Parts: sequence; structure tokens; C-alpha cells
Amino acid sequence: MATAMLFVFLFAVLATLLDANYNALAASTHSFLRLIVPSKASAQIAKIKKDLIEAKKTMNSISAQDEFARWAKERRKHDKLENEFAALVKAQGSEKSSFERTVSWGVWIAVWILHISIVLTYRKTPMFFVPTGFVGPFSRMLSMPFAPAGSVSVAFWLFASKNVIKKVLTATKLIASSTVAVVSPAADAGKTVKTE
Repeated sequence: MATAMLFVFLFAVLATLLDANYNALAASTHSFLRLIVPSKASAQIAKIKKDLIEAKKTMNSISAQDEFARWAKERRKHDKLENEFAALVKAQGSEKSSFERTVSWGVWIAVWILHISIVLTYRKTPMFFVPTGFVGPFSRMLSMPFAPAGSVSVAFWLFASKNVIKKVLTATKLIASSTVAVVSPAADAGKTVKTE
């Protein structure tokens, strides 16, 4: 009973942390994957960027008034490279957002499948028993749908655990942000500005 309760609580912690960070997890996964397996587009972008910088240097070294034909030729080359660069960057961004969307949806589905399977696995297992008369007429509701009367069911325990963890995370973020806000003005007040 205690191990089931602890397991469900740890799952609630994991699920709550993932709920808040699906997009960050997907972005980190994409970055890590690109470190291991670089995309062909990244190599092309780097090459075109190098060529674009070189074309810009060449174009800037030519006087538009003195050698207009050569300058115009370099300008067309520069514009063509710039358009290719923009198209590749757009395609790479599209690929990244598609990958991140797939990963975040996949993680979301996996978490909910685990959620349902935990509820089904422990549906008749009481997480703990509530003293008689402690919650009055609500004791039957706490044991819904299949746990023994007078106990807390896995569904209610999971629901309560996730809500408490969310509240703790929200309070922690609020305290951290207010600490930063309080420290920042003091740090700025201590700075001196030199004028000469």
C-alpha cells in the first residue's frame, strides 16, 4: 500500500513537471539530436553564409560608380545567395517546429497512457485509509471508483498530488521572481555613474 502510494506520488511529480515543460523538453531534444546528427541543411546554411559574407566583402570593395557592371554582377550574386539563405533558414525552422510538435505530443500521449494505466492497475488498491468520520459524507467520494470504503482511491490521490505539486511549483516560482525583483533595485542603487 505504501509503495503504491509513493509510486503514484512520484509519477504525479514527474507528470506535473512535464506538463509545464513539454515545449522546453522538445527544444532540448532537438538541440541534443542536432549535436549528435547534424542536418544537411545546417551544413548548407553554413556554406551559403560563408559565401554570402564573402560576396558582401567583394561587393563593398567595388565602387558602384566606377565599375557599375562588376558591382551589379556581385550584387545579383549577393541577392541570390541571400534568397537561398533565407529559404534554407525558413525550411530549417519549419523542420525544427515540426519535430518539436511531434515530440511534445508524443510525450503528452505517453504521460496520459501511463496515467490511465496507473489508475487501472491500482484501481482497487487503497492508497491509505481515512479515519471514520474525518471527512463525513465525502468518505465514499474519496474512494471512488473502486477502492474500499473509507480509503483514498488512486484516482483521487493522483488528482490531489498533482494539484498540490502544481501549487508548490507556482509558489516557488512566485517566491523566486519576487526575490529577484527585490534584489535588482538594490543592486542598481549601488552602482555609481562616472561623468567627466
